[in-house]
Amino acid sequence: MFDVMIITYNEALNLPHCLQALGSAPRRVFVIDSGSTDGTQDIARAYGAQVVHHDWEGYARQKNWGLEHLPFESDWVLILDADEMITPRLREQLLDIASKPLDQVPENGFFINRLTYFMGRPIRHCGYFPNYNMRFLKRSKGRYEDREVHEHVIIDDPVGYIREPMLHQDRRGMEHYVAKHNRYSTLEARSIFRAMTDRDQAQHQVNIPRQTRHHRWLKLHIMPYIPLPGLWRFLYMYVLRLGFLDGAAGFQFCAFISLYDSLVALKLKELRRSLADPEAATVTGLVLSEGQDPVVLAQQQPALASVPASEPAPLTQTQPEPSPWTFWEKVRRAVWMIFGKPLFRASFHNWYGFRRFLLRLFGAKIGRDVTIRPTVNIEIPWQLEIHDRATVGDYAILYCLGKITIGRRSVISQYAHLCAGTHDYTDHRFQLIRSPITIGQDVWIGADAFIGPGVTVGSLAVVGARSSVYKNLAPAQVYVGNPARPIKERVLR
Repeated sequence: MFDVMIITYNEALNLPHCLQALGSAPRRVFVIDSGSTDGTQDIARAYGAQVVHHDWEGYARQKNWGLEHLPFESDWVLILDADEMITPRLREQLLDIASKPLDQVPENGFFINRLTYFMGRPIRHCGYFPNYNMRFLKRSKGRYEDREVHEHVIIDDPVGYIREPMLHQDRRGMEHYVAKHNRYSTLEARSIFRAMTDRDQAQHQVNIPRQTRHHRWLKLHIMPYIPLPGLWRFLYMYVLRLGFLDGAAGFQFCAFISLYDSLVALKLKELRRSLADPEAATVTGLVLSEGQDPVVLAQQQPALASVPASEPAPLTQTQPEPSPWTFWEKVRRAVWMIFGKPLFRASFHNWYGFRRFLLRLFGAKIGRDVTIRPTVNIEIPWQLEIHDRATVGDYAILYCLGKITIGRRSVISQYAHLCAGTHDYTDHRFQLIRSPITIGQDVWIGADAFIGPGVTVGSLAVVGARSSVYKNLAPAQVYVGNPARPIKERVLR
């Protein structure tokens, strides 16, 4: 048998379905309640669960308190939300695992698949299924990461996966669903904001699903800098992840989640704006208006509530970093990444004319008979100028944060990296510096060489393989090393 842990707050409509689905499988069921007023505690007791009151600390901290303090008796613990149900087949699989001697089960925990329902219909596409969550684990083997929302269990390998899904369906209606996601978007905006302003707060992500790590990276590094993030999320879910196969419910679900991403982006923008005006921090949605439910207040402010009154809140510790990109540059970058780069990479190896045309279409200045391999990685093509008969080899990187100019007949060999941008390390915000790179005529940049920002390489110069260049190079010299040093003059026959 196994024990069960559920956290609740006003879950009278969901909890009966959750507990009934468990049946007699669990040894003990613990319901950690944070002050429900709708009879949730009585429902839990009626199903034989043990109710424990604990003031709300935040999603992760509430669950970690339970994992540390509840008197579990079984070797295995199942963690559920009140709006989740296990199916009979899943229940049998969990019992089968728990019935084995502990030393005969090598896994420390199991990710359980989850099927979400929206408007009464299952969502089997949209990137939401399969959806694995660590929910069944050996006692004392896992702990939730300290994150404000969408928290995951940190647990050591080995781990397993259970394909049979549990069912996720909130029965409290659309009004509650909208209010919950409004609250979640506040918490997620705050979480992203803290990660942006304090890189030391990066979370340990052992055994967090790859899809989750991917989504977090996008929300930290892409979403704050592109226009209309909700629109891109909708296209991703509805088109690329086949949300249209879920019918009307799929369309509505994709639209709802895209609205959620739009809210996160707007609240994140407001948080960043509030740094320039500390008084505005009180109206960013992080501090609730007088008279609102104190439990909801705690749910929205778990981190700020722990800051002593004598210390300034984290919101006022860092000044905003102005965006180095205009709105239309962001649009062009997004279009290039979504359409231009894939077309460039997918082109046949000798379609040099097509790649020249594509780069010109995105604003690059490309001369005649320029040869660029399809594996070349070009960032911001409208900052690129390549003169006649130049060559760029496989897997070279042209990182055009600043302008990159490549002279006539010059050769950029495979894996070479031209980096026309850096950051101001004397500024705690690491402001972007966009410094141009100029490569003269008849230059040869060897394989895997690095050319740093602001560098000019004189005509006829040669940079040896795997050399690194941080200062201007004189013409007609051969350079090698890190940093590159002249070793002889280049003399043409």
